[in-house]
Amino acid sequence: MGRTLVRTVGAALMLTSLLMACGGDDGEAPLSASPSVSPAPSPDAPAVVERARVDVGGEPLGITNGYGSVWVVSSEFESGGSPALYRIDPSAAEVTARIPVGDTPLQALAAFGSVWVSNAGDATLSRIDPGTDDVVATVTTCAKPEGMAASGGSVWVACERTDEVGRIDPATDRMIGTTAVEEEPRFVTAAFGSVWVSNYFGGSVSRIDPATGKVVATIETDLGGQVMVPLDGSLWLSSVDAETVSRIDPATNEVAETFPGGDAPDGLLALDGSLWIVSDFGPELRRLDPVTGELSPIVAVGQEGLIGDNRLVAEAVGLLWLPLFEDAQVVAIEVPEV
Repeated sequence: MGRTLVRTVGAALMLTSLLMACGGDDGEAPLSASPSVSPAPSPDAPAVVERARVDVGGEPLGITNGYGSVWVVSSEFESGGSPALYRIDPSAAEVTARIPVGDTPLQALAAFGSVWVSNAGDATLSRIDPGTDDVVATVTTCAKPEGMAASGGSVWVACERTDEVGRIDPATDRMIGTTAVEEEPRFVTAAFGSVWVSNYFGGSVSRIDPATGKVVATIETDLGGQVMVPLDGSLWLSSVDAETVSRIDPATNEVAETFPGGDAPDGLLALDGSLWIVSDFGPELRRLDPVTGELSPIVAVGQEGLIGDNRLVAEAVGLLWLPLFEDAQVVAIEVPEV
């Protein structure tokens, strides 16, 4: 959360004084009688085949897939409603539960038999039991928690305000330690036996050994680092301000290659050997070939402008699911053929 051009969520948090993803479930996409096909923005651009739109709460941001459901965080920081986590049955494209959480929730993580929601406004994590859809614990964290990952028997959460990563013990629902990283950490990913943290204003990625909780490498990157995903033995990072996607070699702890990422690249999803990039505009999708660095034509999913907030994507039942921030919806589309 946050941009060098002032982001709306950051402003809201200041006024109030304050991304995958689990793997998709097997199954076939739900078929509608006549899927909606959005008009292409240009004759050469691919069409978007919508399979569903699901209404959720205001300003949806975080999204993940786990326990047979798609989970969407509605922050409600502009609408003024009650923040909540929405559970969606991806086969029926229906909300099956609305679960109240903390103040200004941002991201969701499915891990340790639970769904975890980071609440930036009150420095907590909400832990939800997917068997009952109840909040079973509220964990106090460091200030302004956002991205999370599971590794080494713990939940790791980036805390933007204090430039550190908190470590949560799921056995006790307590924060048992913190690790100092660089300026304004945003997202956390577990890969290659390590915990990786993108430092938005630090222009770096911190690599943490989950056994010791210590930073073992700090990798210089472009500014505005956001989402990280592993693919083909490398860690890939979107940098929204620099408009790049970088490949980090975990063997050398260096950026091996940097590719153009299109306009405001934010969310990343590794799927079928390719990287899907979600732009902060629209949202728009582009596919990046990790071997050649070639970008596909723009796939225009929505018509929202630059929202200045996280644009993420999850996969479930063979479809791509994206929150629509201004429309208070989640859209499910077929994987574009580009």
